[in-house]
Amino acid sequence: MLTKQIPPPQIKSVHIRAERLAFDLMDGRAISVPLAYYPTLMLATEEERARYEIGYSSVYWPDLDCDIDSEALLRGAKERRSFAAKAYERAARHGRPV
Repeated sequence: MLTKQIPPPQIKSVHIRAERLAFDLMDGRAISVPLAYYPTLMLATEEERARYEIGYSSVYWPDLDCDIDSEALLRGAKERRSFAAKAYERAARHGRPV
């Protein structure tokens, strides 16, 4: 029996607040997770966070080499530890509080 694959939800807009990362979806839903789930974004500057590209079901921050898709937020998935470690190292190098 074949399972019909449902495409991931399309992202309409992105919001990063002090403590939350949120995606508004084209189907009317809004999903969010604590910003602490993604240290790369949490430790980034406002300017780095503001430069992103929406590609259907994912968002890419080129300055940070960070890509997050709508399914990850729906699952409540956290950033990989190796990527998070790089974010903390980058923040420390630039003298940002960690």
